[in-house]
Amino acid sequence: MYKFIWMLLIAALLAGCSQAKEPDLPVPVTAEFQLEPEKVKAGEITTIRVLVRQGDKPVHDAQEVEFEIWRDGQEKHDTVQAEHQGDGMYSIKERFHEPGKYFVIYHVTARDIHVMQQVEILVAGEEGQPPVESSNHHRHQEVEIHFLTDKGAKAKHPQFIVAHIVKDGHPFEGAKVQFEYWRASSPNSAHPYVDAIEVNPGEYQTEIVPDESGAYQIITHVEKNEIHEHQESSFVVQ
Repeated sequence: MYKFIWMLLIAALLAGCSQAKEPDLPVPVTAEFQLEPEKVKAGEITTIRVLVRQGDKPVHDAQEVEFEIWRDGQEKHDTVQAEHQGDGMYSIKERFHEPGKYFVIYHVTARDIHVMQQVEILVAGEEGQPPVESSNHHRHQEVEIHFLTDKGAKAKHPQFIVAHIVKDGHPFEGAKVQFEYWRASSPNSAHPYVDAIEVNPGEYQTEIVPDESGAYQIITHVEKNEIHEHQESSFVVQ
């Protein structure tokens, strides 16, 4: 009798487990890159935009949408905040003053999800002339590193440092990233290495506390499988 009751209880438990709902997975956020006009000419205004959706619904409340823009061969990257135009469309107006090859990375943070991708833009010269290669053109590594720091860093205060890492136009995930830094005026001093954490796909972050004010040099080291890349940058501590 007791055996029969136990069998009924076990059967009821198994039935309840089989009917339990699987946890809902978050709906991914997507960003569709657009140019207007599609054929970009030097000196003319171009609209750069992304259409942000979650599933099939437009995202009206993105936390941040910005475009990182630079010409091929340039180290300085301009970052421009986009404005919401409605129906999930975020855009900026940009004028490319010289023909050549340019790169844009859009950074979208929405619903606590980060999306980024690199896009190449060819800017034609006057009267539809083909793009001219930059005079300081160099071969791009397959992995590109974009280093960022907080503005207004102060000595003895925590300083966030971030690297956005892209491979073939997509976030480079799962890499081992370290930051090596030192005061520019003391190149022979100790060079601390700090491990970074991947907080979003392709976005690696850590925190340091500079001891003194002044100019600092920093090297971002990236390793994954056979890939070993590094890039030197600088920042100033007040």
